[in-house]
Amino acid sequence: MKAGWIGFIKENDNFWEMVEKYAKIGYKGMEGGEALLGKGNDAESVDRFYGNGLEVLTVSTSVEEARESVEPVIERAKLLRTNRATIWAGSIMYYNEPPSKKDFYDEIQTMETAAAALAKEKIKLCYHNHSQEFRICYDNVPAIDHMVLNAPNLWLEIDIAWTRFAGADPVAVLKRYAGRFAAVHLKDYIVKPTGYDADVVPVHTPVFTSLGTGVVDIIGVLEFLDECKMDWVIYEQDTQRTLNCEESMTLSYLYMKETGYIS
Repeated sequence: MKAGWIGFIKENDNFWEMVEKYAKIGYKGMEGGEALLGKGNDAESVDRFYGNGLEVLTVSTSVEEARESVEPVIERAKLLRTNRATIWAGSIMYYNEPPSKKDFYDEIQTMETAAAALAKEKIKLCYHNHSQEFRICYDNVPAIDHMVLNAPNLWLEIDIAWTRFAGADPVAVLKRYAGRFAAVHLKDYIVKPTGYDADVVPVHTPVFTSLGTGVVDIIGVLEFLDECKMDWVIYEQDTQRTLNCEESMTLSYLYMKETGYIS
């Protein structure tokens, strides 16, 4: 498998300097390819990126854009030479209260319609989970299962850290959805109490950390993905813990490389 990344380039960083550093570490691709756009001539930026031995792994989209039109998604994907587009979160993430079952099903249908249209262009539309898709249920069934059952053209991008934080076993989840996920985010975290709720019960949140330094079964995930003959894994870390971006990218790549599953 090859390793890609998402994030790790801050607003004030020299974009191309960081890209070249990450390519030298050993990474082969980047998600969020729209980061290449608006830096001068877009076609030249894409050529420069691929000239570093890198590939664009996905472009970003949203439920709102999918509802309006998939044409801009197709244009971005073709410009950036990728066959995936990813919705990073749905309304289940942002509501103070979970959406009603009807509203959630309407959203699923929006994504399914867009996914079917993109499939005609040989572009896979993926949905990236957080913990809510596992924790929030409709008719005692997790939201993510409703998505899988009612949107046959929609692919999953499984975030293994948020999956585990929701109380699910990432390897078991990957096995459950084998054939329905197109990409996987490798992510690790430790848990620390960050306060108390109204009942004086400790509230825990994930503190994200470099791969292999937290509680997630990274090796088990890599082993299963190798069995699935996955081409890529994508390293993500929502926030830095102690190391800076370049240090985390280096440590995590070497950890993956040491397992023998990353080429």
